[in-house]
Amino acid sequence: MNNIARIFRDDCRRLFANVVSVIIAAGLVVMPSIFAWYNVIACWNVFDNTGNLTVAVANADEGYQSDLVPLRVNVGEQVVSALRANDQIDWVITTEDDAVDGARSGRYYAAVVIPPEFSRDMLTFYAEDSEHAKIIYYANEKKSAIAPKITDRGADTVSYQVNEVFAETLSEVALGVAESFSRLADEGNLDGRVADVADHARSLADSAERASSVLGLYSSLAQTARDLVDGSAALAASARAGIDGASDAAGQGIAAARTAANALRSSGAGLSDALAASSAAFDAAAGSVDGVFDAMSGSTATSAAHLRERAQALDAQVGAYRDLAAHLRELAAGAPEAEQAALEHAAQGMDAVADLVVSMQGNLRSAADKLEAGDAAAQADREAARQQAAEARDRIDALKADFDEHLGPELDQLAADSATLADGLETALGKLDAAGGELAASAGSAGESLDAASAKIDEAAAGLAGAASQLREMADAVDAALAAGDPQALRDVLNADAQALSSALAAPVAVERVAVFPAENFGSAMAPLYTTLALFIGSLLILVVVKPTVSARDQADLRDPKPRQLFLGRFGVMALLSLAQTTLMGLGNLFFLQVQAAHPWLLMLCFWTAGLVFTFLIYALVAAFANLGKAMAVLLLIVQVTGCGGSFPLQLLPGFVQALSPWLPATHVVNAMRAAMMGTYGTDYWVQMGQLMLFVVPAALIGLVLRRPLARFMAWYVEQVESSKLVG
Repeated sequence: MNNIARIFRDDCRRLFANVVSVIIAAGLVVMPSIFAWYNVIACWNVFDNTGNLTVAVANADEGYQSDLVPLRVNVGEQVVSALRANDQIDWVITTEDDAVDGARSGRYYAAVVIPPEFSRDMLTFYAEDSEHAKIIYYANEKKSAIAPKITDRGADTVSYQVNEVFAETLSEVALGVAESFSRLADEGNLDGRVADVADHARSLADSAERASSVLGLYSSLAQTARDLVDGSAALAASARAGIDGASDAAGQGIAAARTAANALRSSGAGLSDALAASSAAFDAAAGSVDGVFDAMSGSTATSAAHLRERAQALDAQVGAYRDLAAHLRELAAGAPEAEQAALEHAAQGMDAVADLVVSMQGNLRSAADKLEAGDAAAQADREAARQQAAEARDRIDALKADFDEHLGPELDQLAADSATLADGLETALGKLDAAGGELAASAGSAGESLDAASAKIDEAAAGLAGAASQLREMADAVDAALAAGDPQALRDVLNADAQALSSALAAPVAVERVAVFPAENFGSAMAPLYTTLALFIGSLLILVVVKPTVSARDQADLRDPKPRQLFLGRFGVMALLSLAQTTLMGLGNLFFLQVQAAHPWLLMLCFWTAGLVFTFLIYALVAAFANLGKAMAVLLLIVQVTGCGGSFPLQLLPGFVQALSPWLPATHVVNAMRAAMMGTYGTDYWVQMGQLMLFVVPAALIGLVLRRPLARFMAWYVEQVESSKLVG
């Protein structure tokens, strides 16, 4: 810590060691502020001077006079008159050739040409074959990048003036028509054109009535559609009920399908196991019979009793085979036709085995009777019983082999198909339920929309019918005035309709603009960009003037200096110069330029923090990479000019600039300055300041960690550069 403080004290003493160093230090402090203030003042109220932009206006409009109204109207002349009173742009009234040539040569920033047919297109907008009125606009985009955007606003002004003059012209034409007809009435010339007015009025009334009738048909159609929708809603409700019933039935079907699948799986597995056990049981039965006959040397009565026990034990097997045959026939009754024959064949095999077992029981009981009677023919019954057991076992083995090869896999496939059917039923059930809900909702929504449409159509039809009635009343009044030869009555009719036309056109619409975080002037709006760039340039100038490393002679005066102590000690004088730069710039913005500042202390804190972060970042780059670090800082400055979002909205810039912007420190400085100047929203200021401080972390890694591994390479690089004796 003592080494850091000593380096800082020595650097401050050298900073003011002589007049030249003092002048250099003062220049470092003042130059960034001059850059910022010059640019902010230059664009302080730049859009207040748009009156210096010359835009040529050429009126070639020939005017228009209708067949009905003997009045020539020139909308172009009225537009030119309105533009003469507009001082937002320097309007130069000239000829069409001069306007176009001046825009091409650069004498005018833009040119507006009103074509000859302009008034005709404007005043015949209601005709079927009318064309949209056009104004030709020439913009010289070569002369300036910003001027065309401003003159485009001038073109919008012309369009606004045209629309305003058009409304005024229609009113004036209507009043002129009334005045002309009044004058004609005073002169007694009431035939011809006045009668044409009545005929036109009746024709318009007929058209209005036809339109009203058509709208009435549409209204009836909408009501009919509403009835259809109501019917659809009822049908949807019925369908929903049907879907609910289908859901219950489907649920039962799903349960039945799953039960059938489980039964098929258990039946197949149980039948295979039972056949295997039966085969083993018949082997055991044959062995038992042989054992009994071999033991006949003993008690004859005991041997006969054993034979009857064996015969009695076979009753259970007979019942089991009969049950298996019955179960197979039950499965065959509910199985597909392809499996029914195989299941019936297996059932018949079970019945045949059961019959063999019954015959075997008879032979065993006969042998027992003969033993008790002492008949030597009992050995023949023994052989018959043993053959029957062997035959039953062979049949059982054949049935099991046939079952494992054909019927078993078919039963497994049938069980799998049943399970798949159950899953499909569940999915279909869910879709049916969703479809029922959508049907009901769609029907209700369509009904509401049709009701609203029908009401609007009825309202429009009523309006057209009223207009037709008024037109007929006017035509009748004109005819009555003509028939009576009363000029005053005709004048009253026409004046009344002219007033109605004026009141119909007098419907101005105003836009109320409410600025959110308003900027007092354009200079304040641009101050964050120019100030941020000035801060970065000032930090770069500090590293151009101040050496980033402590000399070997100064290190000799220190006590065991560590690299981090040398790094942080030299940064002290740079931080002092940065604070001087930012303090002067901030105070100048507040009191000299008087930029907008909703939170002055937050603005000063942003200046100080931004200057220190910029200086530390550039210092770390230069300390680690020497002159290459200065080049990196210049590259970073270039990227930040547009990427920080200080001028154009980031959304207008290319995608790679938008992606790069959050990783630039200047972006967060500009955003924090805007919050301090125009007003904060929540914690937006502190969030931007926190993100700015995060750039200290990579800068510290570069300056304190990566610098030592790069030291050998940078020493070689500096040696190679200095060996050129040109680049330093």
